[in-house]
Amino acid sequence: MSNTIQLFGQNYNVSYNYEDLKTISELQSYLTIADANRFKQLKADIKQNGVHDPILYYTTANGDKLVLDGHVRLKACIELKIKDIPTKEINEDFETISDIHFWMVKNQCQRRNLTQIHKIQLAFLHEEKIQQAAKDNLVKAGKGNDVEKAVDTLLEIARIANVGRTTVARYKKVVSSGLEDIIQKMITEDLSISSAYKQVQKSIKNELDKTIKTEIQEETQVESETQELQEPQELQYVNDINAGTHLLRDNKVACFIVTKDEDKVKDIVSQQPNIKYAVFIIED
Repeated sequence: MSNTIQLFGQNYNVSYNYEDLKTISELQSYLTIADANRFKQLKADIKQNGVHDPILYYTTANGDKLVLDGHVRLKACIELKIKDIPTKEINEDFETISDIHFWMVKNQCQRRNLTQIHKIQLAFLHEEKIQQAAKDNLVKAGKGNDVEKAVDTLLEIARIANVGRTTVARYKKVVSSGLEDIIQKMITEDLSISSAYKQVQKSIKNELDKTIKTEIQEETQVESETQELQEPQELQYVNDINAGTHLLRDNKVACFIVTKDEDKVKDIVSQQPNIKYAVFIIED
């Protein structure tokens, strides 16, 4: 008996071969959660109540029955040596193993016992494939070919998971944030997707505010240090208006101040410290 199975022109090693049903690790491990306790409970339930959900399989070009769904149930049946397992054939026009993966995700997302977060996680397994379809559409449109509709990646993921596009967008925002504490609470459902999204938004805003505040403080410090480094302008006092006018005319000063109040001179100079001044104080 062959230990390999041919699929789409490639050979794959067979993991289980039981009652004409065959499995390969490329499908068996794709969605299966390695949870010993969960498997133990499932095995006990099958031993007591039998197999209720049929094992779903796909018939290859060579006539092999390849398991698509029910890998864990099949493993339990093998260990319990249960015969006549209920099965159901899936008739799909698969062209690649990736097509099978896509079908497996959609099939799992239709199960009622999966939580919303699990469905979205499964749907996101095919984000790259959907994004590629979107790029292919753009290429077709660029070459002048008719494109029925643009591919919205988030919308397609939402359709697979049977949730709203906004929910998917918020989930992705949380996961992309890198805030592990919030991400883990969302995945374990200690936080709803909406609540996790709000916390991420708040965290991002706080970080932005801190950054802006730091930048302002740094700019203020630089300005203060610059002002401290500026040497105060020496004032050139003159004894009469003619002397001041002479300095102004010869460009030896940029400004000539005539005043009775010397304190006002300090105010003017403080506002424009880099200008050369000539000052004449009028005495009463």
